[in-house]
Amino acid sequence: MDGPQASRDGNGDESAWRLKPCPSLFFINGSGELDRKHDQDLRDTCVMLLDRGGCDLLTICDITGHSYKSAQTIVKHYRARNAARADAGIDRLVLQVRKEGMA
Repeated sequence: MDGPQASRDGNGDESAWRLKPCPSLFFINGSGELDRKHDQDLRDTCVMLLDRGGCDLLTICDITGHSYKSAQTIVKHYRARNAARADAGIDRLVLQVRKEGMA
């Protein structure tokens, strides 16, 4: 690993890496240069996978180390509105209302 990426991520010292970056994370960026995904990209992906898996934000924060506000921003940014999820939420609301005798 040479060039600006090495100096940016390992301060130019190959021994600084405990585990060298996975070659499969390399891609061609918008400028046509070889680049790679960074740990922050992977952490955001992890947040979204945990969210889609049904974890609440506090659990996501415990796992990823994000602040609550940061995790909330990531989820808000990447989560698309989902009609099926909204319908399932309304179904849960109806069940709760009935359970509490309000219907």
